[in-house]
Amino acid sequence: MKLKLKYFNIDYLIVFLLLLTGGSVPFVFFRNPISLFLLGIILLFLFINKNNISRKIFNAGISSIVFVLIFLIINFFFASSGQSLIKFGYLFISFLIPIFLIIYIDTRRLSLVYILKFILQIIMIHSLINFFVFPLIKNNLVEITYEFNNYTCYTYKYIFYYMPERYGLLLGDLFCRNQGLFWEPGVLQIFLNILFFIDAFLLNNKSKINLFFVVLALIATWSSTGILILAFQLLVYFWKQIRKNILLLPIIIVFSVFFYNLIQSNIDEKIHGDERVSSQVRLFDIAQQSLIIADNPILGIGLDDQKYKEKRINYEINIQEIDYESLEKGSTNSLFFLMAAAGIPITFFMIYCLFFQNIFSNNKLLFVCIFIFSIMSEPVLLKPFFLLFVMSGFMVICKRFLW
Repeated sequence: MKLKLKYFNIDYLIVFLLLLTGGSVPFVFFRNPISLFLLGIILLFLFINKNNISRKIFNAGISSIVFVLIFLIINFFFASSGQSLIKFGYLFISFLIPIFLIIYIDTRRLSLVYILKFILQIIMIHSLINFFVFPLIKNNLVEITYEFNNYTCYTYKYIFYYMPERYGLLLGDLFCRNQGLFWEPGVLQIFLNILFFIDAFLLNNKSKINLFFVVLALIATWSSTGILILAFQLLVYFWKQIRKNILLLPIIIVFSVFFYNLIQSNIDEKIHGDERVSSQVRLFDIAQQSLIIADNPILGIGLDDQKYKEKRINYEINIQEIDYESLEKGSTNSLFFLMAAAGIPITFFMIYCLFFQNIFSNNKLLFVCIFIFSIMSEPVLLKPFFLLFVMSGFMVICKRFLW
């Protein structure tokens, strides 16, 4: 099958780089260069198309930049002392990338859904290959470490990535939990669930083969959050299918029994098995951050993650089985982290903006549910890809009040 020439244009490269900012291994190691390169390439092609920028989207973009600047300045000076100006500079870039990308999308009259689907399909295919080739290459993996945050994983030729010591799976660790291009399986599942959402609820493709492979790739992550979000989507999807054709009910019941047993096995392992520490760390994060939020409800304790790690030590909760060194990497819950770091008002406003995002125009409530549950399991909300949906909603609100 010949790939169409359109798949090699700049729009697909921009979206691919944007997806990498959502928590990929390359982004972990080269966060600042990738961010600067992505911002630069968006600005360059936005400049090339400058004559097509509408007044409304331009004003909404300027308003968004001003709002983000005010928010970051207040947090920098009033939430906590001693925060890093450089960190806030790169955080500002994380907001600028989606703002300028939204202007670029509007200027080019792009349908981002189809581009996202294509790139996400490539990510899914890569993740399945990543999963199934592990038994063949596991003796040839090379350890790589990013010393700044002590992130370590194993790679084969910088194409496939694994954490076999933490994520062994099936038959004496024959396979390794699927993390694809991302820094852990829990991040990959977010993108796979978004792909399922696009295929099942936005494009409504008659062919179900892609959905099958998405489900397979999601199960291979063995992420509790991912499987539960998938189960929620399947429940909605099956209900719609049954309403169209009641004869599908027996098949759906059989599949539901299988999926229920799968969920039960996964949750039992996470609560009582070898991976129970993972769920305990997440509960610890929620409990500790709730204490921080109670003491700092309006402005939080600052968005500088290094300062945040230092200050969270003052809120100790002792759980014997937790490896407290792992907590030095930061929070596992983006939503509670944002409330603790930036305050309740700004967090609720960002969630409010999600309901107005126009990246996905249909089934918005379902998408918001998927988005919120996803960010509550991984520290990804302040990454450019996820901020795209927040800033999209904010700019829609701005356009309603601007001339």
